[in-house]
Amino acid sequence: MRILVIGGSGYVASLVMPALAARHEVRVLDPPPPDEDLDHVAGTSTDPSALHRAMRGIDAVLHAALAPVGEDAFAYATRTFDVNVTSVHLTLQAAHQAGIRHAVHLSSLSVYQDFTNRQLDESVAADATDLYGLTKRLAEQVCQAAAARWDMSVTVLRLAWPTTDEAWPAWALPGAAPVVKRAVDGQPIPAVSASDLSRAVLAALDHRCGYDVFHVAGDDSGRCWNLAKANVHLGWRPLRH
Repeated sequence: MRILVIGGSGYVASLVMPALAARHEVRVLDPPPPDEDLDHVAGTSTDPSALHRAMRGIDAVLHAALAPVGEDAFAYATRTFDVNVTSVHLTLQAAHQAGIRHAVHLSSLSVYQDFTNRQLDESVAADATDLYGLTKRLAEQVCQAAAARWDMSVTVLRLAWPTTDEAWPAWALPGAAPVVKRAVDGQPIPAVSASDLSRAVLAALDHRCGYDVFHVAGDDSGRCWNLAKANVHLGWRPLRH
């Protein structure tokens, strides 16, 4: 397939890009070019003109653009809504207008409050109220609306701390020391490795079933998150333990 990756030069997209490019033809929409030698359209995820240019000849879209986590200050609210919500709507609208029928959106388990201290599966309603979690919740609603309005297939993956294979089981962000995430009881929770995330994204690109949501995490113990749905419908579970 010919895949357009929105925000393809960002951190999360970089984790899956090698596997994605090995399997598909990849085009990246982002202001800076990706590290890999890939087809690149320079532009932002909120620029309709750039989105329409990037959609030409594409079979499916992966939306991986997101505002940095933790930017809760008043000054960042507009940017966070623009990247996390508006760009999702504009991407799906441009895809529809280009005749593209399938998209994958990278969401987050941050759509839930206190998500490390609850047993959650996809049937539990998202309830986050912080800026990041709220915008990721709204983005999922945008995906659901697009699937209904335009008869598209939109697969949402709710991620928990995507990290490099080298840093796993810790969570590593560029320029920061790896952090071991822990539940309220102090037990460590493994992040989701790049190789496991890549397999989930590849499976989601092949999953065509209207609007669908899956939890994608490194912890398959059932202490916090039930990953059974991804196992049943995507054939995916984390292999790193």
